[in-house]
Amino acid sequence: EKNVKMKFILIVWVCSFFPGAINCWPPMEFPRVYDSWYECSRDAHTQSIKILSTIGFKRVNDMQMGTKYNCRKIPTY
Repeated sequence: EKNVKMKFILIVWVCSFFPGAINCWPPMEFPRVYDSWYECSRDAHTQSIKILSTIGFKRVNDMQMGTKYNCRKIPTY
């Protein structure tokens, strides 16, 4: 019997959070594989800061942009 361990990959969406008109860009899947939800979730916040900084203050502020994320389970053997 094979020993299956769960790992995680990070998926981040950049969204505009205008009330009643939430609109998200296509998801970004990061290539790193994380050993735990904890590591993935912490990196989601680090990556979100980088992404929003790249977009810039004015655009983020004007479009009320933010991020949402998921740490998707993937089986490894």
